[in-house]
This record gives sequence, structure tokens and C-alpha cells, in this order.
Amino acid sequence: MHDLHRATRPTMRRAAMYLRCRPYDAREADYVRTAMEQLAERLGLPMPDVYSDHGLSTRGPLPALENLLLAAEHRWVDVVLVPGPFVFALDDRAAAETVRRFARAGCEVVETPGRVVRPAGVPRPSAVPGFGPGRPRLPSPGEDPAAYQAV
Repeated sequence: MHDLHRATRPTMRRAAMYLRCRPYDAREADYVRTAMEQLAERLGLPMPDVYSDHGLSTRGPLPALENLLLAAEHRWVDVVLVPGPFVFALDDRAAAETVRRFARAGCEVVETPGRVVRPAGVPRPSAVPGFGPGRPRLPSPGEDPAAYQAV
């Protein structure tokens, strides 16, 4: 009989995806959602929960994003799939700050088609299957136009 409380027992990573199309385009949204579902499957993740702020500008409130950030901070989500950090904000620094907020919560942001997005200086908390060590050094916030690097 297996001891379900053993520390060595593998855990299922919980996944979510964040979508935001502005202006809202149903065809584009369906395409991106399908691409991220396929990415989750390739990475061995469960079907991701969908958080969507379609049609909303990053200049205003993004309620689904705030709910997703809260879920990550409560450790209900381990991996967030996005088409790119631009869904968080069009300004690279603001988008990078959102990625950092996820990282501080212990949540990894994965950009389709499979690039891991991590803010500069934040170590990888855990490996996603298929992404090994030996990645290039991440830039500091002033080095590049963006404060993150897809690796």
C-alpha cells in the first residue's frame, strides 16, 4: 500500500492560461486557446483553467488577471500559459513586473510556443519537462528593451 503523505510522491502541477485579445477577436482567441491547450498537453500538464480579459485594455482593470495572480499567490496555480507577456501589459516593464509577481508566488509563466518567460534575476523554481539547465544569463532590467527574456 502507498503512503499518500510521503514527500517523494510526485505531485500534479496545476495549470492555468491567461488570454486577452484587444480588440476582441473570437477566431484569434479560439486559436490561441487551442495552441495553449496543446502546449499543456505536450508539457504533461492537466487541462489549464482559463482566465480571460478579452476586449479589455491593459490601461484599465483586468479582473481575470487579478484573480489569477491571487490564485498563484495562494498556490492554487503552479504554471501559467500565455501567448506572450504582452497580455499582461503592452509596456515591457509593467509586463515584466507581472511576471515577477507570478515568480514571487512560485508560479512559472510559460509563453507559447513553449518558451519559459522569467524576469531578470529570478531563478527557475522548478523545471518544466523538456526545459533543462544551461540557459543563457538573463538580462538586467536596464540591459534590454524588456526586463524579461524568453528562454
